Amino acid sequence: MHCSGNYFSKKETSDLDVGLPVGCNDETYVSTLRYWLRRIEQHDFDTTIIPTSETRGKSFDLIFFQAGVDIHNDDRLGRLCITTSGISQRNSMVYEFAHRMKCPLVITMGGGYPNGNGKEGSSSSIIEAHTRVYCDAHEFLTAAYR
Repeated sequence: MHCSGNYFSKKETSDLDVGLPVGCNDETYVSTLRYWLRRIEQHDFDTTIIPTSETRGKSFDLIFFQAGVDIHNDDRLGRLCITTSGISQRNSMVYEFAHRMKCPLVITMGGGYPNGNGKEGSSSSIIEAHTRVYCDAHEFLTAAYR
């Protein structure tokens, strides 16, 4: 998922490309993510093999979560308007998805560029959003594996 109006170089092709409008808010972002996670979860990835008891329901071996915070409303490049709370919702949804899929999750940082215009709090909100990615993961894992 990305801002559809935010390409300053050649856009690469991907298997699933979900463009969001400039200025997209938490509600639109979270509902779109919920929709696509559900679709991915329901997709039959085993159409080329005959499923066995070992492969049935297994869709992939590893999930990479490029947890960009350039979607944050204080980001100077991202052009979306997602709050820190919205980013935490996104994080939780991805962690829960990986848990339901019984699939290992690799989390990588991405995006997050404070405004250079001296806007008060923009640097701290971007740093907080980056930090929340990993704090949210820790909180989820602590609760899920008690």
